[in-house]
Amino acid sequence: MPKYKRIVWTLVAVAAVLPMLLTALQASATAGEKPKLSIIWFAWPPCEALGELAARYPDATVTVSCIPIAQWHDQIFTDFAAQGGADLPILDSQWIGEAVKGGHILELTDWMKKNMEIEDYIPAALSAYGEFPLGSGRYYGAAAMADVQLLVYRKDLFQKAGLQPPKTWSELLKQAQAFKKSGMDGFVWYWCGSAACYDQVQVAWNQIAWSFGGELWDPKTYKVEGVLNSPENVTALEFAQELYKTGPEGAGNFTYNEVVDAICTGKAAMTSIWAGFGPVFLDKKGCKESDNLGFAVPPGERKHYLSLGGQGISVNAHTKNKEAALDFLKWFETKEVQLEWVKLGGDSARKSVLASDTFKNAAPYNPVFAEAYPLVKDFWNLPEYSAMLVVQGEQLNLSVTGQKDAKTALDTIAKEQQKILDKAYPGGPPKQ
Repeated sequence: MPKYKRIVWTLVAVAAVLPMLLTALQASATAGEKPKLSIIWFAWPPCEALGELAARYPDATVTVSCIPIAQWHDQIFTDFAAQGGADLPILDSQWIGEAVKGGHILELTDWMKKNMEIEDYIPAALSAYGEFPLGSGRYYGAAAMADVQLLVYRKDLFQKAGLQPPKTWSELLKQAQAFKKSGMDGFVWYWCGSAACYDQVQVAWNQIAWSFGGELWDPKTYKVEGVLNSPENVTALEFAQELYKTGPEGAGNFTYNEVVDAICTGKAAMTSIWAGFGPVFLDKKGCKESDNLGFAVPPGERKHYLSLGGQGISVNAHTKNKEAALDFLKWFETKEVQLEWVKLGGDSARKSVLASDTFKNAAPYNPVFAEAYPLVKDFWNLPEYSAMLVVQGEQLNLSVTGQKDAKTALDTIAKEQQKILDKAYPGGPPKQ
């Protein structure tokens, strides 16, 4: 064979083999790469802690985005509408219905039974952070961060005055009034009711209302009128008006940030706030009064309920990394990783973790958390949550700050929320 023909045939052979060789090399390189996953949450200390924990995950590169709370809902659902967004969105408990109806998150019921020790979770957490409809036994999220309100108080001032942490709201009010009379603010709270403040005044007042014997609605009949504007709730809102007077001037616009500042700078004697803010109070550099702060279970009254905090983590139905996302979720929910989570300042919904010495010793307020969390109660878990929340926030703020009487404010909320539900469910509550 002439030399030039041998060269041609050699080139042909190389050309035939080269694509296969490149494909094999590319596959080998791809196999060695870790999947890239993303999580979205709102900016607060636990989000930063989750970023630190996720960096330890060995099987994927995980990015945690912490965005302003006012943008949290809209960012997630705008991404959903565009068929995109974070692989693992952390949703507030009341958004589950909205996300499910939109087809934006995966159902995890069977997966959770196979991959999670669900009997080890507090039932209220399983329901609040992922179940829809309520009571259906169908789950679309697992617990990301359990949270509950803690009473944060100046233990040095309480000791000096011979006081103990209050067991009832009535007792707390008397203590707060005494501090106010002495020249300092008694009880400071996040009374802000604008849409930008999300659910702050609502979670504050709700736990008073529930403890005074009131309810927000009847989940069996979807009735708000005659339930929210009950005599018990009128009394609870009038009580909140008096409690507001023991705080700083202008507290009607206060958010979490102003409350933390008032406690840490020594301006106020008490607040009730999410345990997720606990690390801020332990920071001696950032919180001047850190050594003087004590923690207790917030009080009850006729009954004893606390607002449920925390969120669930779901898998985006639009993700291209479904299996990798589920693998991360399985890892995150293991007891071993949950124990690491609480060391970083997170809180777990697993009973065995809450009962562990690791959890109780991780922070001085954790034993209080374990006592308080079984008392939690939640809002309406409905797709109409956001619309109902805005009405409640505006009217509660007007009443608490003395611009509207309690009965009128509650009548207005009940009327407007009933309209929202009647429009969404003209035939009554949906059948499961």
